[in-house]
Amino acid sequence: GRFGVVRKCVEVSTGREFAAKFVRKRRKGQDLRAEIIHEVAILELAHGNPHVIGLHRVYETAGEIILVLEYPIGSETLQQCVAEREEAFTERDVVRLMTQILDGVAFLHRKSVVHLDLK
Repeated sequence: GRFGVVRKCVEVSTGREFAAKFVRKRRKGQDLRAEIIHEVAILELAHGNPHVIGLHRVYETAGEIILVLEYPIGSETLQQCVAEREEAFTERDVVRLMTQILDGVAFLHRKSVVHLDLK
C-alpha cells in the first residue's frame, strides 16, 4: 500500500490470524509518526464496530510502527470480491457489500472522521 505493507501473521500462543501493517516512521525525510498515531487513535475510537477493522496491538521498532489488525476471516474486502468473481455481482451482493461499507463510513462520520482509504 501507499503508507505501509500488510502481511498475514499468526499469534503463536493462540493460533489466531491477524494482519500486520508495517508503516515506516520516515518517508522521503518526512517524519510520519503523527499520521500513524492519528490512525491508531481512529482505530481505537472505532473499537468494537463490526464494519471497521479492529486494532489488536501496536509495536514499534527503530524504523517502523507495526499495527496488528484483526484478520477478517469469513469476510471479504471489495478487492477480493472483484478479483475472485467470474460472473457479475447480483443486486443482492451489491446491496450487502455497499451496506457494510456505508455502515462503517456512517459510523466514522458520526465520530467526525473522514475516511479516505476504503477497501
